[in-house]
Amino acid sequence: MKYKAIFCDFDGTIYRSDHTISQATKEAVKKYVDAGGKFVISTGRLFSAIYPKTQELGLDADVIVYQGAGIYDIKTKKQIFGQFFNREDAVNALKYIEALGSDNYVPLVYINDICHAQSGNEYVEEFVKICNISYKTTGIPLSEYVANCKDKPVKVLALMQSELCDEFISQSAEKFTGLAFMRSHACVVEIITKGINKGLAISWLCDKYGISTDEAIAMGDSENDIAMIEAAGMGVAMGNAMPKVKQVADFIADTNDNDGVAKVIYQFCLGGEDHE
Repeated sequence: MKYKAIFCDFDGTIYRSDHTISQATKEAVKKYVDAGGKFVISTGRLFSAIYPKTQELGLDADVIVYQGAGIYDIKTKKQIFGQFFNREDAVNALKYIEALGSDNYVPLVYINDICHAQSGNEYVEEFVKICNISYKTTGIPLSEYVANCKDKPVKVLALMQSELCDEFISQSAEKFTGLAFMRSHACVVEIITKGINKGLAISWLCDKYGISTDEAIAMGDSENDIAMIEAAGMGVAMGNAMPKVKQVADFIADTNDNDGVAKVIYQFCLGGEDHE
């Protein structure tokens, strides 16, 4: 098999718009794994949020979470790789978002595999509903909470209307040169330490598996997937991907709602086997 590992984004890639995984995709993933391939979900989600989906897919190896800042062993539920957000950087980024006003910009932070918000509102409720997770309210500004928390954060998020994202990313990137700002959803900007990304995580796992990144496929739809798409031997953008993702991809697949992941597996990994 030419491609011995597939690293696949979740939301907008293997996960459909109706928040389901198609039976055709489940069958394709199973056939690929049964043939000896490594299929790894690579997501920005919390481990607790993605774990049930790995079980639905029948996966028991590894999963990449927090935009590459963490890797978990699915069988043991233990973290085997992790990088933390610099506390001072996280506090400063949160202060910046808080100063923009909670009417339009809502910060979140991940600590100890838990999503934290200062308080609940429609933005937060919609986000956690999509991710199927719970969240903890701090009752105080997140910048203050993180500054005094003994545990380190792994990721900061900013929720906002989609039309505000591009300007927010542009202005924030100029202000915080050591941080990476990227869209993972139309209304979600994720913030991590520059240099921590899904590309680094797939390189780490390829080393673990004893294969070259040239023997890997990476598939995604959002700007936070670009690093892994560029790192893999074959980078795939979904048909529904953001324009910047399509620009760097080697191949444009069908959409997430039309079994794009399954079609890539059959075309490039299983010899064009019929998947109807």
